[in-house]
Amino acid sequence: MSPLRGIKGVELLAIIAIIFLSSCGPNTLWTFDHDILLEEQDISPNGITIIGDQVWIADTDNNRLVRIDETGGIIEQIEELERPMHINQVNGMPLVPEYGSDLIRVLNNGVLDTFAITAEPDAPASADVLGDRIIVADFYNHRVIYEIDGVEHHIGKKGDQDGEFHYPTDVQFFGDQIFVADAYNHRVQVFDLDGKHIKTIGADANMNAATGIYVNADYIVVTDFENDRVLTYSHEGEQLDVMAEGFHRPTDALIHNGKLYVLNFKGKFISVFQ
Repeated sequence: MSPLRGIKGVELLAIIAIIFLSSCGPNTLWTFDHDILLEEQDISPNGITIIGDQVWIADTDNNRLVRIDETGGIIEQIEELERPMHINQVNGMPLVPEYGSDLIRVLNNGVLDTFAITAEPDAPASADVLGDRIIVADFYNHRVIYEIDGVEHHIGKKGDQDGEFHYPTDVQFFGDQIFVADAYNHRVQVFDLDGKHIKTIGADANMNAATGIYVNADYIVVTDFENDRVLTYSHEGEQLDVMAEGFHRPTDALIHNGKLYVLNFKGKFISVFQ
């Protein structure tokens, strides 16, 4: 006997609706708005920060930092860099980790200054500052460098357990927590300001290189580089959205004024969503 025999029509429709909705996955949070094309300017975007209305892009392949307009045209460029990676900002100035020189730089009125840290990272892929604290994704050492008032601390070592990393690529402070894109463990790890592991996000999402993160009060956005996807999570770790169309090796993301910006490194464009 069929397991559906004897079920009333209305009940059957309800069951079908439940099955359909469960197969649809997370709701869609973001609606595509437009692309900002960068190929004509030969920009390979790897990191983004927006300061006021100024959009800064780390153009890793061309060893430069560029400020672009809304169409992708270059307004300003700083060329004396060695593989800038996931950029951020400090006191309204671009904060630029140089993967090639092992330095953290700050662009101060058009001049590149070195941000003094005690540690010696091997290929810093990202940095963020919160008050007297700085955190750095120490890529080749498979750890996160964490300094308070110039006193050096480390989080992690190479491995796949809680608090361990396999090529961390992006870091961000948010509130009293530290978020780390643990790229080749295909997940995001969250720590408190003492470096204690709190939770892991996205470990069951079958990501392939979680390269970039952006965190605000509502969402945690992760770029899934090799799978050409962008995933959105709640702060509780619930997967809210998966976008898997229109990307070409996404490396970083940022939410600004209600818009989501996703950098496509290989495609040389920025996807913008509402």
